[in-house]
Amino acid sequence: MEQTRMSFPREGLGFDLPPCGGGQREACPAVAEPARRPSLAPRGGHDLPRYCSFTPHPARRLADLPHKGGGQRLSRFLGLTGFGLCLLLAGCHPQTLSPSVRPMPAQLPTMPRGTIEPDVTGANISPAALPPVRPTQYRRLTAVECRKLAIQNAPLADDLDSHPDNQTSHACSLKKRSDQAQLSRLVRGYAADDLRNRAAGDALELYYKLATAEGQFDHTSSAHGILRTQLALAEKAIKAGAADRADVERIRRQLLELESQLAKLEAGIASLNAGLAGHLGLDPADQTPIWPADTLTVSGDVPDVEQSVRTALQCRPDLNMLRTLATSENSGQLAKAVVTGINPLLGTKESANPLFAPLISFMAVVKKEPTQAEAKMQRQLLGALATRERQADAEVRAAVAMVRGNRLAVAAKAAEVRNWQARVAEAEKRVAAGVAGAEGELALAKVELLKARGELIQAVAEYQISDVKLRQAMGLLVRE
Repeated sequence: MEQTRMSFPREGLGFDLPPCGGGQREACPAVAEPARRPSLAPRGGHDLPRYCSFTPHPARRLADLPHKGGGQRLSRFLGLTGFGLCLLLAGCHPQTLSPSVRPMPAQLPTMPRGTIEPDVTGANISPAALPPVRPTQYRRLTAVECRKLAIQNAPLADDLDSHPDNQTSHACSLKKRSDQAQLSRLVRGYAADDLRNRAAGDALELYYKLATAEGQFDHTSSAHGILRTQLALAEKAIKAGAADRADVERIRRQLLELESQLAKLEAGIASLNAGLAGHLGLDPADQTPIWPADTLTVSGDVPDVEQSVRTALQCRPDLNMLRTLATSENSGQLAKAVVTGINPLLGTKESANPLFAPLISFMAVVKKEPTQAEAKMQRQLLGALATRERQADAEVRAAVAMVRGNRLAVAAKAAEVRNWQARVAEAEKRVAAGVAGAEGELALAKVELLKARGELIQAVAEYQISDVKLRQAMGLLVRE
């Protein structure tokens, strides 16, 4: 069929459309049957109607199409488009954000490879005449007092015990409210005990570390005095014209190393005092240091692994909290809060329509069966409880092994101390017999003995810390 050109009326475009392939789809419903329009709703067993492209019939004009006001709408659209083009040409276009300008990269000068050498001219390379001196007045503290004060000042524990949900109003004596208050007291009480148990363990660890630092400071200071006396005798002999048999430079180097250790010990003691004051609720304005008054001892009893695990599974507050929630019928928001605390992604959104929530709960009470959300929450609690029990088992077994290992380390350090004591006694006999060079051997043996005693103090303190961690893993610190 011959292709034709169509012209819009004067109120339309005012120009002709290019020829289109007319007559190729004369059976198209859009032209043959203008009153029928394909439905968008799917019909059973049939696909949606397939739209065909509109091709005007050569004998029809656009104004004769079966759409009312089509020419007016097209004319209005083209008029608005032309107006927008005029505004754009006139410069009235929306402002666009200018692209961010990155700063120019910094340029560093180039140089050949050099050497790194420290400048120690400002350091005092001569040993001090006297070692640093510790204060004479202290605040006395025992391990039992440390544990009690840490429990009393555990952060947020008292807030959990005094939570408003733990109290039952006298005006409302419903059994459900009373049961919920009782459950809140149990769950929040176990949570508070867990915080207190951890706080006591942290405070006792600082306590024994402070005892280690104070004991090592005394032994290091005594070694410094011995070496300082030895250095003075060697320098006096050199001035008198004798040979340098004591190796003066070696003694000076040892003195500087001891002074460095003393400075580090002083810094550690100050930090441990500040940490203990915070854990125990002491007055921060009181700068009097704390003195650990307990004697560092090693128990002769070896803890039993299986008995320790059974005690932990029975006494740990975190396990008892999860058991209480998993076996309670009214855990509700408490269980949701605990599960969300384990992992925030386990929390679920509320129902889309909150009006249905009371109805669902009522139907669950009538059927005496938990809702789907409650059953899911219970499964999550049981899963968390099983995971925590495995963790508790592993922590207790590791703590028992650490106690045994540290107990053997104490035995080894004690044997080393006895060895150096024997050497000191032998050197004293050589000095009494007038053997040449025996004084230097005696001084060296005494310094090594003091060093071994400091290491023994550290070994015993580490044993005590491992025992504290075992009691903490078993949940006993808050029960003692």
